[in-house]
Amino acid sequence: MMARMQRLWPAAVAVAALCSLGANASPHGGEHHDDDAPAIAQFCVDGWDAHGPRFCVAANMYHNHSTSAHDMLVTVEVSRPANETLASGGWLAVGSGAVMSGSLMFLVYGDPIAKKGPFVSARGVQIGQGHQQPDVLSQDDATKNHGVLVQQLGAGEWTTDKDGIHLGVAKFACYGCTKWQGHPFDAEENSQPMIWAFNEDEDMAPYAWDQPLRKHVGINGWGNFYANLQAAETHHNDGPPAIRQDKERINTSSSHISVKKPSFFQKLRARPAAYIHGFVMMVAFLALFPLGVIAIRSGREKSFKYHWVVQAGAMGCATVGAALGIYMSRSNIFGSAHQKIGLAVFTLLFAQAASGWWHHVQFVKIRRRTWVSYGHMSLGWGILLGGWANVITGAMLFGLGRAGLFVLLVLIVTELMALATIVYIARRKRAQDLAKAKAMATDWRDEENEEHFALDDVDSDEDEDASGRKSDEKLRPAKYHK
Repeated sequence: MMARMQRLWPAAVAVAALCSLGANASPHGGEHHDDDAPAIAQFCVDGWDAHGPRFCVAANMYHNHSTSAHDMLVTVEVSRPANETLASGGWLAVGSGAVMSGSLMFLVYGDPIAKKGPFVSARGVQIGQGHQQPDVLSQDDATKNHGVLVQQLGAGEWTTDKDGIHLGVAKFACYGCTKWQGHPFDAEENSQPMIWAFNEDEDMAPYAWDQPLRKHVGINGWGNFYANLQAAETHHNDGPPAIRQDKERINTSSSHISVKKPSFFQKLRARPAAYIHGFVMMVAFLALFPLGVIAIRSGREKSFKYHWVVQAGAMGCATVGAALGIYMSRSNIFGSAHQKIGLAVFTLLFAQAASGWWHHVQFVKIRRRTWVSYGHMSLGWGILLGGWANVITGAMLFGLGRAGLFVLLVLIVTELMALATIVYIARRKRAQDLAKAKAMATDWRDEENEEHFALDDVDSDEDEDASGRKSDEKLRPAKYHK
């Protein structure tokens, strides 16, 4: 096994050098960086000429890894005419699905004359119920809504232009929106069917969350559209998107949307920072750091050199990954467990490097290990386990499917078992070699000179460098040389 591993060191060192050079890479991911491109699905209707509604709805989808679901962040802009009677009544609803049956609906209503609202309420329709009165969702208990919770973000606002037309803006979040049991919102859907409905004159006072509704009327009282929610997915929780006044439709259509599945390179160009972050972190924690452990246990004359070169390369990869992670997190670097664990592991890497250097300096002087040596070993295993755990949480945050997560977990468990086996074999072989050496040199008094650098038990240290072993052999009496 050790002989086969020896042939891997040149490749490992080359990869390590690549990551070290990558430490100067731009966190913006090159000229194709598109992380700042707005993720939005916007649909506007102007039906006043046909006695219909005038409104705009803009939304994006944010993957909430704490709930393993997507949140929908929504801004609704609704216009009311200058006529006071028509301005004070009515409601607008936007929901999932092509029909009311199974729809998750968001209602917006208020009175611009009395400066009430706009307010947001959530309703749901069970599959098969059709045009029955929709059920009012719980305002504060997601367990009663199949894991969905709709909350208005801030107070609604009414403004009036010079022509007396009233414009209301309401923002809200649909937490766990993809968990709805009827016709849910699908963050991976390129053509999500949606429905809207409106009533122009119903008195909604006192504007309660559970205010009863009358049926929408007329051919212009409802309609459908389709949204490309995949294009509206965002990895930054920056709140509901603002309505774009220069465009009526963004990633939406009044008919089914046909979208060609993007290639790998198109995905890479769309999110270069995320792909590079994941790649360098996987190289560091799934390849280089484990190879560094194997290197120091290999028993080769240059095992220490291989160890620090590979570990330095892994540190370079981790530095690039951490820089990209902080850049993508922007001002919310502690927003998730993945970010917190990642920052903790990256900080501990510097303590690990410092303890490794201090161990080496002290071992050269006193030829035995100290508490720093044991701390270096323990911290190293802790960092590996933390890094592996964060690779999994990062893959979940990235949106890797269940099959991919299972393969990744199997790979990590296999790697852990392999590392433990290699360390055990190396320690056992070294103990056997040391026992044999003691039997052959029973009167060699300074037996500590037989112990060489390694992160192993006190009686099974390995080579830090070939020079230490050779210098010890020169000090032996000639009769003990073979």
